[in-house]
Amino acid sequence: MDENAAASLALDAYQALEGIGEDVAQIKAGNSDVLAAIESLRQTEVEGFRQLIVRDAELAIATDAPDDSGNWVTTVTSETEVPPDFFSHLMGFQYMQTVLMVFLLVAFLLNLGATLWLAFSDKWRS
Repeated sequence: MDENAAASLALDAYQALEGIGEDVAQIKAGNSDVLAAIESLRQTEVEGFRQLIVRDAELAIATDAPDDSGNWVTTVTSETEVPPDFFSHLMGFQYMQTVLMVFLLVAFLLNLGATLWLAFSDKWRS
């Protein structure tokens, strides 16, 4: 590379850097109001958090209260009554559901066995 080409390359690089600097200055000028708004919002939030901290510090903490959990009694009442034979019907339903599942399992296993027998019986004979 001769001196003229190097000087031309250096001049182009300098002009490119000046262009980048101008673009950065434009972006900074355009976003300075946004940055100022964000900073003022942050300051407002900080003041709000400080007020919350002061307010919460003045409140009594729940763990400072004496523990009287032994005095609590929970009573659950319901106006809906179930029929007297509800639980026997429920147990019968569950029994029938269990028998059905066992029957389906046996049927599935028999079907699988028959399918495997048909698929491999001719290969076992030969």
